[in-house]
Amino acid sequence: MLEITVENQPEGRVRVALSGRLDTQTYAQCEERLQPLLTARTRVLILDMAGLDYISSMGLRVLMKTTRALGAVGGKCILTRLQPPIRKVIEIANALPKEAVFASVEEADRYLDIMQQRAREEASKPARPGQ
Repeated sequence: MLEITVENQPEGRVRVALSGRLDTQTYAQCEERLQPLLTARTRVLILDMAGLDYISSMGLRVLMKTTRALGAVGGKCILTRLQPPIRKVIEIANALPKEAVFASVEEADRYLDIMQQRAREEASKPARPGQ
């Protein structure tokens, strides 16, 4: 069984809390709920995995597909609050970039704030001649 809660947040962020098992029985349900979020409107998809107690290879596939799909439209998928067994599976499979996995929502928010600040600074720099 898998429970999925979607919460829209400011600035194009969407928090999705997963609880239960993400496996061969539930991966399609998860893909179906995530699909409408995989657009340019979603700047950051935060997968809160505190309640997830099992992930199979099909669950890893969902995470990788979601990350790829959001990246293709300029968004980012990050994971927060992983239980130790889930974190270990992701590490062993080398399924996601290390900078996409955070210990807490607060840690992820700090990272996102820094990235947005850097982007604003880059955008405000005057263009150099010849560029």
